[in-house]
Amino acid sequence: MSITWKALRRLSRLSHAGVVLAALNQPTALGVLYGGTDKVKHGYMPVYANHLGGRRFERNLVFEIGVGGYGDRRPGGSLAIWRDYFVRSRVVGIDLHDKDVHLGHRVSFQQADQSSEADLRSVVDRHGPPDIVIDDGSHIGEHVLASFRFLFPLLRPGGIYVIEDLSTSYDPERGGGDPPPEATAVGLLQGLVNCAQSEDPTFLVRPDWGPAPKAPPYPGVKSVHVYPGIAVVNKVA
Repeated sequence: MSITWKALRRLSRLSHAGVVLAALNQPTALGVLYGGTDKVKHGYMPVYANHLGGRRFERNLVFEIGVGGYGDRRPGGSLAIWRDYFVRSRVVGIDLHDKDVHLGHRVSFQQADQSSEADLRSVVDRHGPPDIVIDDGSHIGEHVLASFRFLFPLLRPGGIYVIEDLSTSYDPERGGGDPPPEATAVGLLQGLVNCAQSEDPTFLVRPDWGPAPKAPPYPGVKSVHVYPGIAVVNKVA
């Protein structure tokens, strides 16, 4: 009797293969298991393995902004990925469009506009301040900045903030350009580099080199890691 790939994936899910893959720190295989999310296509999963792998057995509150396409109430596969990858965590999906999410008691969904402070505040009021934020939302520069401006200060100490699809910073239809304006994801990251470098003690011991860089108002930036298409910002513990 032949078995289809779809049936094999379903059998794997029922057998808790996702949790096994999480234990082995294999988010790429998890992405394939849950339908080939674009995070796999873009090559983001090794970045997640590197930066989030150490957190997968901790109790985190994970926010993912953007959990499915337009006109479809079904969420994409990423919420199921994070449910299995962060086996002891709560996961909250946030999207402008309502979604039917039925992934167990640790996964919630709240409809919200990522560019609205009032909407984001309602998410935090309901679920608490996050430990991890993954922005895979509209990718419009002003929306990315609005989410970061509100959520990063509320991120728990030692938290991690991920921004996907940086290429849209060069897309004029999403407020981008070449070079990217300040009001884009890449423009934000360039400012966050100054945030991290402003903490360099060299500026204290060598005042003759000039003052520390002028940094945007985001205290607590520990490090900024930029890869093709994706960036990871770490907050001080």
